[in-house]
Parts: sequence; structure tokens; C-alpha cells
Amino acid sequence: MKRMRHRRTLGLLILVIATVLYAWAHLSLETRFQPAARWSGILLLVLSCGLALFNARKKLPFIPLLSATTWMQIHIYVGFFTVVVFLFHTGFRAPAGGLEILTHALFAAVALSGVIGLALSRFLPPRLTAHGENVVFERIPGMIVSLRKEAEQLIVAAEAKTHSSSIAEFYEARLAAFFARPRHLWSHLVSSPKPLNSLLERIDALDRYLDADERETSAQIAGLVRAKNNLDHQWHLQGLLKVWLFVHIPLSFALLLFAAVHGWIAWRFTG
Repeated sequence: MKRMRHRRTLGLLILVIATVLYAWAHLSLETRFQPAARWSGILLLVLSCGLALFNARKKLPFIPLLSATTWMQIHIYVGFFTVVVFLFHTGFRAPAGGLEILTHALFAAVALSGVIGLALSRFLPPRLTAHGENVVFERIPGMIVSLRKEAEQLIVAAEAKTHSSSIAEFYEARLAAFFARPRHLWSHLVSSPKPLNSLLERIDALDRYLDADERETSAQIAGLVRAKNNLDHQWHLQGLLKVWLFVHIPLSFALLLFAAVHGWIAWRFTG
């Protein structure tokens, strides 16, 4: 934790120094009537390409070029510095013209989605860790199917042993939909235990009408409900990160494309 704080302090310090030096260089070029916008545009394109390489680095973890955590920190602070360069490049003014408006909008969308991704990366992992063992996202649907089959097998066995359909009827009325797929998206996003507590309270209320063997089965089903709830939590929170990547990465490459077109037109026009 202490090492992380030192790393963040160092990153912020470097960001501040780089911002001050860049502002000085940009304003110096402008006062000498040099093409500051051209050079800032080139720098923007280079920085944007470098940021896009972060995703490529994640797909090639075997390359011994710093750790993934270090790359993430570099990506974050270079991203903030890129916003500074962009503001100086645009002269802190509103865009004019279709291509310029679209490029500005894409940059704003990428920057905003980046900030959202940074917040998610700080907010979600501790919640995932605190809510049971982390599970590979792609395995969760199969694990949910396994839990549902286990619950149904318990009910069939209990019905055959006790000749009572109380648990089977309760399962069909209250739990079948819960075990069918991931449920309670909003409750998991806001960390509300109400849906889980409601199901467990209904199981507890059913126990008063059951004999000893049936209560043993209901206790096992309650355990499966908790396990299914943990899988739902993992599914929804990891899925949120997946959705964010699905938005941020395509936007980033779209920005690169339109920025390159914008730069080529500007270069030809001023050349």
C-alpha cells in the first residue's frame, strides 16, 4: 500500500512537471510565431498511438517489458497528459467544422470513458475480492448450470425420500427463475443484500413446515443460493468491466483514425 502511494505521488509529480514544461514550450512557440498547433498535433498523434499500444501489451504478457501494473500507471498518467496537450492544441476553444467536431467528440468520449475505467478499476476489484473467490468470467454460466442441476437433484432425492412435494413446489415458485440465469443486476452493482436476504428468509419460513430430512435439504439449497448469488455478483461486476472495454477500445481506435485524417488534411492545408 505504501509503495502504491509513493508510485502515485511520483506519477502526479511527473505529470505536473511535464504539464508545466509543455505549457512553457507551447507558449514559447506561439510567441515566436512558430507552428505550435502543428507540433502539438504530431505529439497528440504519437501519444494516442502509445496509449493504444497498452491494449496490445495486455494481449502479449510474455513480452518482458515492465509489469502490467507499471504499464497501467504509465497509461493513466500519459492519458492525463494527452488531455493537457489536446487542450493546448485546440486553443481551449470550441471546434468548428464537421471533421473537427467529430474528432473533438471522439476525444472527449475516449477521455471520459478512460476516467470511468479508472474509477471502475479502483472500485470493482476490492468488491470482487470481498465477495467470494474470483471466478473466470467465461466459466460462470457453466457453473450456474451446475448449481441448478445440483439443486434439482437434491429436490428429486428429497421428494423420493420423504414423499413430500413441499420443497419442489417452493423451488418452482421461488427459486427456479433465480437459478435459471444471473439475476439482480442493480442490487449487485449497488451492493444491496436485499434480494439474497429475501430468498433466505423465505427458505427459513418454509422450514417450519418441513420434517428433519426436508430441513436438511433446504439448508443445502440455501447454501447453493448463496453460491449462486456470489456467481451473480462476479458476473455482473466483471461484465461491467467487459462492457467498458467494449466501449473504450473501439472509441480509441476510431479516434486514431479520425485524428490521422484530421492531421493529414491540416498538414496539406498548412503546407
